[in-house]
Amino acid sequence: MLTHNRDLHGVDLGWRPKGEELPWRPSLQQAERSENGAPNVRHRHGVKVEAVRTVRELVSARAPRPRIRYAF
Repeated sequence: MLTHNRDLHGVDLGWRPKGEELPWRPSLQQAERSENGAPNVRHRHGVKVEAVRTVRELVSARAPRPRIRYAF
């Protein structure tokens, strides 16, 4: 669920194209501008909320402690 950008996406495609299928999903992302002015994309808020909920449920079913904390 990390912020990503097109330049790094191109580099990552050269290293591990299969690994880019999940993080680079324009239909689930929104544009943003980094502090240095570079264009980035990040996962939409609702997508992150659902993903974090799912991970919390999966982990708590197997390892209820420690609690997972997440901020975005």
